[in-house]
Amino acid sequence: MNDMKYSLIKNTLGLLALISFPVLFAGCEQDAKFKTYVYPTAEISEMYPTLGYAAEKVTFTGTNFGDRKEALKIAFGGVAVSNILSCNNNCVVVEVPEGAVAGEVTLQTWNNDPITVGTFKVYPTPMVEEVFSHNAEYGSNMAVEGDLVTIKGANFGTDKSLVEVKFNGTVAPIESLVDEQIVVRTPAYTSGLVTVTIRPEANANSIVLTGTGLMDPQATGDVTSIFLQNSVAPFSPSGAVGTWAIATGWHTSGGFDGATTLQFTEENPDGLFVLECWGSNKKENAKIYQVATLPKGDYVFELDFVQIAKEAGRFGVHFVIAEGDGTIPSLVANGDVFDSADENVAKVIESYAITGSMDPHTKEIAVHLDETKQLTMGFVTQLNNKGTVKLSAIRINRGN
Repeated sequence: MNDMKYSLIKNTLGLLALISFPVLFAGCEQDAKFKTYVYPTAEISEMYPTLGYAAEKVTFTGTNFGDRKEALKIAFGGVAVSNILSCNNNCVVVEVPEGAVAGEVTLQTWNNDPITVGTFKVYPTPMVEEVFSHNAEYGSNMAVEGDLVTIKGANFGTDKSLVEVKFNGTVAPIESLVDEQIVVRTPAYTSGLVTVTIRPEANANSIVLTGTGLMDPQATGDVTSIFLQNSVAPFSPSGAVGTWAIATGWHTSGGFDGATTLQFTEENPDGLFVLECWGSNKKENAKIYQVATLPKGDYVFELDFVQIAKEAGRFGVHFVIAEGDGTIPSLVANGDVFDSADENVAKVIESYAITGSMDPHTKEIAVHLDETKQLTMGFVTQLNNKGTVKLSAIRINRGN
């Protein structure tokens, strides 16, 4: 009897389960109301400009772009844009990516199909590699009115009407132009940087290239830009790592090879030039310098020190002006004085030893040249633990 009762109960429960399952399943289907959101397709009114160089800023106007950069995919000739400068529902501004080729421009929002906006004509980006004067008396970085000056580079084009050269803001007449070289006649100018402004076509935006500086041999005052690169804030970084970067334009050896020597902070957004070892990246007999030819005359080198600190280890830092190319002498292995066995000691014109106990200050170093000379200007260090030297400027001033 008990077995029969148990079997009846078991069969009844099983039947109830079979009846209940479709009801539960039906209830799930009835209550589940999932929706798939469909984002509206962007509509393009205009894209401009439609030709230019890599890094050209291109604007798209229209509707339904949204305001989230991550939802946008734009490509020039199949090359994806990596830098979307701004984005709102009616306007998007991007940079033409490096490596872009002429062809169709496509734009995609969210999961919509890409749409073809139009075509963009990409021109090879021009570049300046070298600027030199043909003045036989004063040298390649000096030019007097009437001297020929050559600018070497790439992708200048051949149409003089699309190219303009200026010496510190004064237009220099173009004598000849080929794609890799511009020859100009020196105008009446003040010493400073040479710039080249180029447009790929008459109706296109221009690009401004900055070359090295040229100096009037009779010029006085600040001549830093003519002889030194990237020595005064704002500094030009390369290979950025967080707030640190490599200083372009400087030759390096030892611990400075590949080292980050520029620091950008909230307090110093234009950057500081930094010689540092802080527990790693030792700078033992390491050198960082530039080479330039200065005409005869009187000069004052001006160094603006923002911070000098020594907490541990060796601390030897010297600023050196030496005759020749790459002629900064080494320091003794365990100290902060020049190694007398180094033949470059005899080539030192002036030097300045920085000690770890110094406060921030400006140091002026006077140099007299009785003839035009090639000079090496820079630093040698012995830093092996915790020491730092930070500068905001290294300037050269020329007297009367």
